[in-house]
Amino acid sequence: MDRRSNAVLFLVLMLALALMAPSLALAKGPGGGGGGGGGGGKPDAEAGNNLSFPVIWAEGVTKVLPGTPGMAPELEGVWWYQWGTNGTDPDVTPASCAPDPDDNAYCDDGLPLSVGPLPGADAADNPLPLAKAYLQKDKLNTWQAGSADWSAAPVNVDWIDWGDNLESLAWTLRSQVRTEVVLFQDLDVPMLEYQMRHTSGWGIDEVHGLAADPGTDTALLGPGTQATVYSYCARLTIQKLAVSRDDPALADLIWVSGEGWTEPEGYETDLINSHLFNGSVHEGGDGPGYYSAEINVKGRIIYGYTWNVRSLNEGAGDYRLTFSFDETCGTASLNTYFVEGTTEIMVPLEEEEVVIEAEPVSTGGVGVLDFDNNLTYIDISIVEKGGGGGKK
Repeated sequence: MDRRSNAVLFLVLMLALALMAPSLALAKGPGGGGGGGGGGGKPDAEAGNNLSFPVIWAEGVTKVLPGTPGMAPELEGVWWYQWGTNGTDPDVTPASCAPDPDDNAYCDDGLPLSVGPLPGADAADNPLPLAKAYLQKDKLNTWQAGSADWSAAPVNVDWIDWGDNLESLAWTLRSQVRTEVVLFQDLDVPMLEYQMRHTSGWGIDEVHGLAADPGTDTALLGPGTQATVYSYCARLTIQKLAVSRDDPALADLIWVSGEGWTEPEGYETDLINSHLFNGSVHEGGDGPGYYSAEINVKGRIIYGYTWNVRSLNEGAGDYRLTFSFDETCGTASLNTYFVEGTTEIMVPLEEEEVVIEAEPVSTGGVGVLDFDNNLTYIDISIVEKGGGGGKK
């Protein structure tokens, strides 16, 4: 082919690309793969999680939340398609995809000038109606679920949820143990709740987004019949047991508010050590050395602390994690209570299945309620590396 033919071919190719540009630009508009919206991007690490699940401020002390009460959701950022989940617990993965930047009606196939399958073409094991999930940690996606100040009357908690990882596993001396507690209140009058969808990742890489109608971008609502309870007076205490967690002598322990468990005066046997960690929400701030409440990826306010066992331990054995309340919390007074006949500990799904199948219990801990001391605790095992099924 001579130079003149090459030049003609080059001009034809440039003309074809120029003609394609407007349609590609339209495909990358809001909700697509480019511009200010949509698909395939990653969350902004500097942006926080939005509140999706209602919350009650038990002592009237609030946390700063993205957005404003009663606002219409602002959904201009990154989104994914989501149509259910695959697999069975605990190996569940989302049925989801990022929209293709060449045409956001399709899943992203990672190839330029090419589109993947239609969302939902691969049926999910546990199907849900197709939705666009606007991702958390994106400054262009903002919403806020309902919240209410209940400090005028005592807040008697209905449910306590210890993290499933504490209830189902033994951990090792090399672990990073995520300790989570969530308090729930059943509501007589529903509050504003937004549906959330799991889009990708697991654990620290897990990503969720607010579910919206794929045709209208209207946010989809949840039932709003429960709220989490935020108490400014909450405290977490971690202590190593000097005996096995099954030792009946542990029933003799005495709780000292603000300090932890101890043996009665003159007791001849050591049952428990002094605290390794002892932090309260009202005393601390945010970060690895503090105890605090946070909005998780699902949009719920939870109490969380990452226990770095490698640097904070007293050897292998059983440890007691105690969630309690201080009577005085800065300028606030305690207004959150565990009440016999009202408060219960949620049973994890894995444990329910064990009971049904009459199999041995797991190596994890079992949450206990102590109504007299207005607290709950769980005794968990920390084993030598490779010894008991925990995670590194």
